[in-house]
Amino acid sequence: MSSLESILMNNNVEIPQLAFGTYDIINEEIVNVIESGLSIGLSNQFKKGKIKRSDLFLTSKLWCSFHKFERVRQQCLITINDLQYQYLDLFLIHWPFAFVDQDPERKNAEFQSNVDDKLDFLVTWKAMEMLVDEGLVKSIGLSNFNEEQIERIIQICKYKPVVNQVEIHPYCPQIQLEIFCKKHQILLGAYTPLGAETRQWKKENDPEILEDKTIKLIADKYNVHPASVLLRYIIDQNLVCIVKSANHKRIKQNFHSINENQFKLDQEDFNKIHNDIQIRFRYHQLQERRHAKEYPFKH
Repeated sequence: MSSLESILMNNNVEIPQLAFGTYDIINEEIVNVIESGLSIGLSNQFKKGKIKRSDLFLTSKLWCSFHKFERVRQQCLITINDLQYQYLDLFLIHWPFAFVDQDPERKNAEFQSNVDDKLDFLVTWKAMEMLVDEGLVKSIGLSNFNEEQIERIIQICKYKPVVNQVEIHPYCPQIQLEIFCKKHQILLGAYTPLGAETRQWKKENDPEILEDKTIKLIADKYNVHPASVLLRYIIDQNLVCIVKSANHKRIKQNFHSINENQFKLDQEDFNKIHNDIQIRFRYHQLQERRHAKEYPFKH
């Protein structure tokens, strides 16, 4: 949904570099939010009412409650049916740890979020590969996996993960993970590039990347909003950038800050960001899961 160039993944499928995220947007807002995204990202097709399936790149994630082998296909089919399409472009394992098994068909079942360390994500990955063979998904990947966990999958996989979607911004630059993934031709996708400003779990002393003085100085240099600098920080590293908002004005600002402000960060800017910014902080830590065997953040 962007005029930015796409990036070729390791399975020779292209993925748009700028993605529109909808995670955790409430049901009452989701239709309007998606319409906003389509009207901005695919404005010509939207005005003509001629958006084709090939114009879209649809990504979804497998939640932790559905890691058992037989649940993977079951949940994928539910997602496809909910979207009213025949396939997904990309399907990701949301987290490397699993919750106690649930039947995704039981819509009104009480939500269980107790970790089950006996469920191995390697079994989940094998079920994901079968979705590709069946044509239900075009590509499969990971989210929030660390190097050791990715290596385990690489050792047994039929299809290598095409993407590992993780939190990336100057407070969480993921440099070592990027080096590892690049070595294995796995693309990094960056969520929370603007720092999850509206997060419900915000604490009083949390650092806010949009207020960072170094980011503001670079924004002043190019006469742009700090958000534009943070988005270019991802784009100019040739990573996929996932931007989420439920506000039409903000969606439009984010999109046009990349597509109309044709500045690029130079090496001096990257050096300043990596050398001057000493804060290290994750906005999505899931500390309540830190005792899980496969909790991915060890420091």
